[in-house]
Parts: sequence; structure tokens; C-alpha cells
Amino acid sequence: ATSCQQRPLVLFLDDLQWADETSLDVIRMMVTDPDIQYCLFIGVYRDNQSSATTRLKKLLYGIQEQGVSLMSIRVGPMEKEWVNTFVSETLCLPPRLCLSLSTMIHNKT
Repeated sequence: ATSCQQRPLVLFLDDLQWADETSLDVIRMMVTDPDIQYCLFIGVYRDNQSSATTRLKKLLYGIQEQGVSLMSIRVGPMEKEWVNTFVSETLCLPPRLCLSLSTMIHNKT
């Protein structure tokens, strides 16, 4: 994909805590390459995976050391009521009918 000012590219990668060293190196090269412009990189990871997170934090520190601006947004767990609202709106059902499903989803995630 190519990006330009009129058509910026957004690259979203989830579960980066599971990325191997080669994948993290590719990400580092892409994010720090001055020839890549009009690209927004969004990476998501769980910070409760200690050994995996250590590699990722080293990568983020190295990227910042090369002058790339990073923004971190910490997102906490969703409340059970929010999960129920989300499930209810997604399934177009009354919240009371979604309670058992949303409770199960909340407990598993």
C-alpha cells in the first residue's frame, strides 16, 4: 500500500506482546524509516505478559531514541455493564436478554 497526504495509511497491529524478534525488527524499520510518510502506526499489546512485554518495551524505547514521537494510551478492563451494553447493541437485543452472554464474555476476557 502507498500513502500520501490525501490518502494516509493506518496500520493497526494487535497482540504485539506475541510478536517475535524478526517481526519487531520489521516494525522498527518501518516506523523509523524517514522515507515512509503519511503513515500512522497503531500497535496494541497487553502489558501483563512480563517477558513478552520486555522485548516490546525495549523496541519502543529504541524507536523513541531515534526521534520518533510515540503516544501511549493505557486502557483498563471494561466494566461488566459496558460489556453488556456492547453485546446488547451489537445483537440488537434488550440488555436483560444479553446478561448471561455478556457475563461469560467479561469473565473470559
